[in-house]
Amino acid sequence: MMKKIIRKIWEFINNKFFGYIIAMIFMAFVLGLCNNNSNLRDEIERYNNNISALTDTIKTEKLKNGDLESSINGYIGDVKDLKKFNKRLADQLKNAKGEVVTLNNIIFTLKQDSAELQKALDELKAKYNKPTKVNDSTWNVDWTLPFVYDSTNYDIFTGRTQIGLEGNSEFLKTIDLIHNKTWLLERDSQIGLTWGQRYEEDKLKIYAKTAHPAFKAKLLEGTYVDLPEERHWFNGFGIGPTFNIGYDFLHNQPVIVVGMGIHYNVYRF
Repeated sequence: MMKKIIRKIWEFINNKFFGYIIAMIFMAFVLGLCNNNSNLRDEIERYNNNISALTDTIKTEKLKNGDLESSINGYIGDVKDLKKFNKRLADQLKNAKGEVVTLNNIIFTLKQDSAELQKALDELKAKYNKPTKVNDSTWNVDWTLPFVYDSTNYDIFTGRTQIGLEGNSEFLKTIDLIHNKTWLLERDSQIGLTWGQRYEEDKLKIYAKTAHPAFKAKLLEGTYVDLPEERHWFNGFGIGPTFNIGYDFLHNQPVIVVGMGIHYNVYRF
């Protein structure tokens, strides 16, 4: 009986069917190695990208169309990975609701000197209303001062200046025009800002651009959440119904075996 079983095993080993099984196992092993190598390369790229984001500084340049663009390297990773490089972003990502794909922060200032302001000041549109009398020696003058850069970028200030007359108490020998006070009544500002993320030289870039000439980026940071893709190859062990192709040594023929069992997933659809 033992010799018969050994002979059947030997015949099975020399059968083409056994060769196909060996070939499939070898192919699955090679594919698994390729998948692991690919994952390792991705991890190295993410790590190098995050190191560059940690040491990068904001760069501002003027584009050909006149817009100002500020950019800096961003981070890639989930909350756990991000904690190693930027805890504040990691905390914001953790507290965000829903499945966050990107998260950006920006702090900017609007600052111009007098020379830059004069370039944008439209003197023809500056309005000074007729003085309104408050009393015999005091008047209010309402004014509007617009700084218009284009249709989407402007600053319009509306205010009031109070002036008065002051004379010498001794027979009013002199009368002076004095400025009592000036206050702002309203400010109407609009800034057209485009910002987002892009890949540049294999690095994730966070950028913001606008035509507003006073734009100065003080803080610019962001992250792309590297959500794990659904794995198909080598997903580990599982338990459930099995559908296998086996070999019946006693009857010397392949068989189909259906049942329950523990299996290792080489590929999951």
